[in-house]
Amino acid sequence: MAETTIQALEGYAALIEQAAQRSQNSSAKQHEYIHGGADVDVETESGLVPSMAKQARLYVESIPDAVAELSAQMANGRIYDTFAAGRAATALNQYFWVTPAGSGLLRVAAFKKISDTDQKFAFSYAEGSELDAVVRKSANDDDLAHTFEDGHGFILGWITAARMLTCKGGVDVGSARLLEGPDGFEVNDVSGFNIARLGMQKSVVSGLHVQTRLIPGIEITDESGFVLARFDSDPPVANSASSAPSVPQLGQQQRTQIMHVIGYGQSLSRGINSIPAISTAQPYYNLMAASGTKVRNSESGYNAGSFVPLVELTQSSEGETPVTGLCNGLVRRAVADGEIASDWVMLGSSPGRSARSVEQLGPSTDPLADFNKLVRHINDCKATADSMGKSYSVWAYTWDQGESNYVGSYTRSPYQYAQLMLSLFDTLTKQVFALTGQSFQPYIFSYQVGGHRFYSVDKNTVALAQWRISKERPDVVLAVPVYAIPTLSGDVHLTNEGSWLLGEYRSRAMYHTMIRRGSKWRPLEPVSVDWKADHIDIRFYVPKGPLVLDTALCAMVPNYGFDVRENDVVVDIVSGVSVVADDTIRISLTRAASLDAVVSYARGRNGDLVGSGPLQGARGNLRDSHGLYDTAISPLGNTFALHNPCVMFQYDRRTGF
Repeated sequence: MAETTIQALEGYAALIEQAAQRSQNSSAKQHEYIHGGADVDVETESGLVPSMAKQARLYVESIPDAVAELSAQMANGRIYDTFAAGRAATALNQYFWVTPAGSGLLRVAAFKKISDTDQKFAFSYAEGSELDAVVRKSANDDDLAHTFEDGHGFILGWITAARMLTCKGGVDVGSARLLEGPDGFEVNDVSGFNIARLGMQKSVVSGLHVQTRLIPGIEITDESGFVLARFDSDPPVANSASSAPSVPQLGQQQRTQIMHVIGYGQSLSRGINSIPAISTAQPYYNLMAASGTKVRNSESGYNAGSFVPLVELTQSSEGETPVTGLCNGLVRRAVADGEIASDWVMLGSSPGRSARSVEQLGPSTDPLADFNKLVRHINDCKATADSMGKSYSVWAYTWDQGESNYVGSYTRSPYQYAQLMLSLFDTLTKQVFALTGQSFQPYIFSYQVGGHRFYSVDKNTVALAQWRISKERPDVVLAVPVYAIPTLSGDVHLTNEGSWLLGEYRSRAMYHTMIRRGSKWRPLEPVSVDWKADHIDIRFYVPKGPLVLDTALCAMVPNYGFDVRENDVVVDIVSGVSVVADDTIRISLTRAASLDAVVSYARGRNGDLVGSGPLQGARGNLRDSHGLYDTAISPLGNTFALHNPCVMFQYDRRTGF
């Protein structure tokens, strides 16, 4: 239960981070509204609104005219013994006076006739002692600039010379009401229900309790005051009296003397058919186990008792794995940004297994299961680092899996696949934390599987699941869709240079996320769809614009890879696809699509070639322009422009992405 709660909090924290920029912009306008000068207008979504100081100035400037008008009416007012007599002799909205006996007040008072049967109190003359009290009060409030009073003269609020507004009973702002609270202020909705309480000692937002303590840091509690999490400079506390967290914290990575990157998955993680190996020399200080990147714990030839320079070895049908391209590319980027190469020693491993489903690669009670061999490999590497007197941590995992879940009886359910994949890595992270004692959570750098057409499967459910996971989970980064990476002819496996290139794309995502800390890397992906009768506009998150439709990464396909389906059948209603803005694609339609229609990208069509990759597989022709600024030279001497291909996606008019 504690782990589920923390994961939920991490997801909630991601939402808070997304809202922070909007809150900051709103806060700036609120500051200008409250503290702006007496001639300032603030631009809001509903138009220009005078600042509070300007409103007060305009109000004060209107007082003399209002007083003059009121005085004229009062001067003509007569004194009556009863309310009824005053109303009968006075025109509507005019004033009359009533004696104390007739009004029930202590002195003669003025009233405004609002109907033939009712009147509204205006004011009464104060006694000298009362005026003295007002004078004394005013003398003690030198900073009072203006007060707001009700019809009986009671003060409802005031503005000080320092432009501080105080209103008893609250202030309506948009569809919310701000109220003074016991320790700060509260926010209620239009029905009077509390939305949030913000105070100096404790705040509550949508049921989430955040409170300060005498000790440094911040705590998140439930409604009963029990601590769910504490964040400070020490290891976090999560539903436990122990000082050690049950789940390491994301984004708190620390550089150690040896940083392990583990490439896990099926055949693409192993370099199947990516032969011969091409990363045969180590340009930096990166390491691998003495037996190489691919030999698993307890298998023949395994030796993690020492480390040697990281290179790729050709072993039967297994050659270049993506992990070396990742580690070397990561250090290359760090050095180019001013880091010292010897400070960044990456340890690369690729202990996955070919032709395995997510179910088969996950946690198991079998000690010879691949997952358990991986855990023992981590323990072995930690022991070797300890024997060398070197600090050690697991920095990241990579994930190259999904093809085997398109065949046989293994799950193709996007929900179940996501559950199994996340359970695998959540369990692995717990093991890593127990073995290493590190206080930070490794990131997961995944590809997006692209081989469904190779297995004659129409729906790319696993690819969609991987993309959705990357949007949902802050620790899962989708580095690149693999459909754009070169494959062998008639094969789902990558060329040796393609395997290296997959690692290069990952190195950019990992460097941006973990070393440069430029926030979590995001691929070229859609963010919104505006579906009209004659066209569909799709807006994208673009890592480096502008968008381009061409064949720089993949061979041409109909409609550049965009299709509209009705009843899950492609309909020929797309008349054109074009770039209409740096971040927007327009799909022109010959007729209106049905209300349950779906637009997909890079899914392919029934009848396409049974293949995979940028020449024969399901693919698209939409990319960004990142490769104009970011290139990489392969071990074979070829230069690659690292444009970002768009992820495979699908948008349903009924349910969205």
